[in-house]
Amino acid sequence: MDMERKKLEKKLQERIEANYRTYLQQLQDRPASDLIEQAAEIAAVKLVYDELMGGCNPDYADYLLRFDNPLQLVSDQWLAEQNVSHADEMDHVLWNIADKGLGEGDYAMLEDGQTPEQNEGVRLC
Repeated sequence: MDMERKKLEKKLQERIEANYRTYLQQLQDRPASDLIEQAAEIAAVKLVYDELMGGCNPDYADYLLRFDNPLQLVSDQWLAEQNVSHADEMDHVLWNIADKGLGEGDYAMLEDGQTPEQNEGVRLC
């Protein structure tokens, strides 16, 4: 990699680092309920940060450096591309659990005769 490409990559990493620090600073004063609601966004930002800090094709680095906040640009696009229905995958997971009796012995179960309404645990569906 020539010096110009290394400079581009270093400059992008510095910008991404600054964007990430600013993002984390903005999260500091948010209530826990807001952070929970933003979990997918926070995970996307962290993933994109980690990936871009590990290196980036210089052609992409050159383009991304045109933006003040390339971290937000890439994170937003990552989230947009992940926004698909997972109904088929979820159906397969649920079928697999029920078909194989997964969880029995590993997770707390209701006592015989107890209805789900009597249990105060967290329910996912």
